[in-house]
Amino acid sequence: MNIYIKLVLLCLFMVVFTGGTVFVFVDYESRKTLERQITARIEKQSSFAIGNIDRFIYERVTDIQQLSQDPILADESINQAELTDRIKELQLKNGMYKSISFFDPTRLRLADSRNLNIGKTHDLTTYWEKIDEGQQEVTMDISQSISLGIPVMHFAAVVRNDMGTRVGTVVTRADLSWINSIFEESIATDSLMRNANIDLLDKEGTILYSNTNPDGVLKEKYHDMELLTYFAENNKEKYHLFGNKIYFYTLETDYLSYAGNNWILLIALPEDVVYEPIYDLRKQIAVTLGLIILVASLIAFVVARLFAKPILSLTASAKEMGEGNLEAVPNIKSKDEIGKLAQSFGQMANKLKAKMREQDKLNIELAAINERIESKYVQINEQKVEIELSKYQIEMQNSALGEAFKEIEKQNKSITSSIHYAERIQRSILPEHDIFNRYFPNSFVLYKPRDIVSGDFYWFDEIVKDGKRHLLIAVGDCTGHGVPGGFMSMLGNNLLTTVVTIGGEIEPAIVLEEVDYDIRKVLHQNKHSENSQDGMEIALCTIQLDTLKMKYAGAHRSLYFFRNGEFTEIKADRASLGGVSKIRKKKLANLQLTTHEIQLQKDDIFYLFSDGYKDQFGGELGRVFSSKRFKNLLYKIHQKPMAHQMEILDEEVMAWSKISNQKQTDDIIVLGVKVGDLNL
Repeated sequence: MNIYIKLVLLCLFMVVFTGGTVFVFVDYESRKTLERQITARIEKQSSFAIGNIDRFIYERVTDIQQLSQDPILADESINQAELTDRIKELQLKNGMYKSISFFDPTRLRLADSRNLNIGKTHDLTTYWEKIDEGQQEVTMDISQSISLGIPVMHFAAVVRNDMGTRVGTVVTRADLSWINSIFEESIATDSLMRNANIDLLDKEGTILYSNTNPDGVLKEKYHDMELLTYFAENNKEKYHLFGNKIYFYTLETDYLSYAGNNWILLIALPEDVVYEPIYDLRKQIAVTLGLIILVASLIAFVVARLFAKPILSLTASAKEMGEGNLEAVPNIKSKDEIGKLAQSFGQMANKLKAKMREQDKLNIELAAINERIESKYVQINEQKVEIELSKYQIEMQNSALGEAFKEIEKQNKSITSSIHYAERIQRSILPEHDIFNRYFPNSFVLYKPRDIVSGDFYWFDEIVKDGKRHLLIAVGDCTGHGVPGGFMSMLGNNLLTTVVTIGGEIEPAIVLEEVDYDIRKVLHQNKHSENSQDGMEIALCTIQLDTLKMKYAGAHRSLYFFRNGEFTEIKADRASLGGVSKIRKKKLANLQLTTHEIQLQKDDIFYLFSDGYKDQFGGELGRVFSSKRFKNLLYKIHQKPMAHQMEILDEEVMAWSKISNQKQTDDIIVLGVKVGDLNL
């Protein structure tokens, strides 16, 4: 099989494979998109219909409650004629009702707006069971009306006098045509609903409305109760496919103060009607892709021929050159890669000719070199004896070095053990999370020392001042890391405890200014000091727990804040605590920091951090992670659970450094807090 046939087959395969892949992908995505649109469309219609029914019932329940509070109906002294006049007057004001009746406590009908069944006692059925047994003051149901002889919606409410004694029951009756009109509106406004079977059922499965079985209202149950039971058990699914129909199951909820009756709205649509747009689109895609594949196949034949002809010429030339004919240079004048390859063949032939001439010359020189090698062999044997003597001396030196290495290793283990002990001391000084988690359980602290001990630290404490509880939170980044940084972090921790816990100061800016003063005092940093850089950067927050008012001050450590998906950076003052430089010597007595106030709200999120995360080297170019990338990462994950956020932050910085095999650059600490309901 030559290269021409291979290229044709390759092109045809790529065209067919690409076309088939595009067809499958487009068909799948279009089907899913249309399914989602149709599902949303039917769910919207279902929710609209159920909502309108609930709103209608809620309004009627409100009407009956107002009627039950009518002072004339509650007056036991009025006669039957006056009662009847009042009932008819109420009927005129509420024209949507078929009739209004008033019953005494024994269910005897005293008055009716249509003078039906006056003086007759109603059976203890339907809504009367809830009224007479004292289960409800106001109720409703759909049942056959004794007086009207048709199915209606009954709304009943107990009427009580000023003493709270029950004097009777007022009942209104609304025509079921109100429910029918709601579904007719849905069918009129949506062409898809015109092909739907719509059934409104009570919780027992009795038909309350049906566009396919209107004669079965209040007389029959749904024709497939097993199917209805399945829908109830799997009501979390948006739709169900059975046979050749797609069913949408919607359960009635509540509406304002109306608790609902657990009615069920069931909409069934033929599968071929629902998926008709998908079938049409699939045909259009198949025809279009067929034409594209046909045209691409013709192009593949032409392109394969253009590529194959010069390659076949190169193959013949290469075969002749392999047999020794270095004059068989291919005559290809094109300027593409194949032309350059043919030119390279010619250059290669010329270089081979020159190399063969050089090889003959080198063979002569090689014979002379062999003679010199033989003379050198004798000298090498003499040098071998000297080398063996040197080898013995080296082995003796290696033995001495081995003993020295063992002593160094012993000392290293001792030093490492001491550092691990220092690390345990440092961790024991860090505050326990119990106090912090009591008020902010949705929080995390990502604490990653670069070495065994860390120059970063976190601190918090609960302080009661002026009878109010405050929670203070701090994150510190000390100069250096390892053992020097560990000493500075312990100093920072102790100074915060001294100023806040012992001294009782809770104003963030003042606390940091006092810490700055104490650092310079402890480390003897003054205007006569040399250029000492020992110090730290701290972000400090004070939260008044009863009002959730937070105050923040920062020395080179900003605060990132999220509220309702909006990001805010509260920048720190450009000043460090401690350290003496030429610039700082002039400002030792004038350090002033700014306090920012924030009224926290539920679901607010804020972060305190050292610069170790953004300064981590990594990525393909070995650059720092950067503040911008750190902010974007926090914005991307800030709505996730806090524990998950810590895992993502840890994994992200490790993956960043791993790309270019970078070690951890600096100590890392990130503290995140999500505000919730405080358990005071």
